Amino acid sequence: MASPLDPTEQQLRDACARMAQRFGWTDGFDVVMQDARRGRLVRLAVAHPSAADLATAHASRSRARPTFQPPPAGVPFLDRKRAASGERDDD
Repeated sequence: MASPLDPTEQQLRDACARMAQRFGWTDGFDVVMQDARRGRLVRLAVAHPSAADLATAHASRSRARPTFQPPPAGVPFLDRKRAASGERDDD
């Protein structure tokens, strides 16, 4: 007897389709569900839909972070560790 908490096949197919679009999976539903990791991810997405959306939002937010850019040539670089140790450039 199936548990009332088990997802239906339609819910699994919908979640698999969303995840295939998001992650670029080219395999069909049956192949994805046979794979232990991807099948578990699909089941988790059905059980916790808001968590799957948060992971996507977090991933897109981390990609939007700007890369490190060195300071312009006119501004000297401040070595914070060296300054904290008391070393000075008075030579």
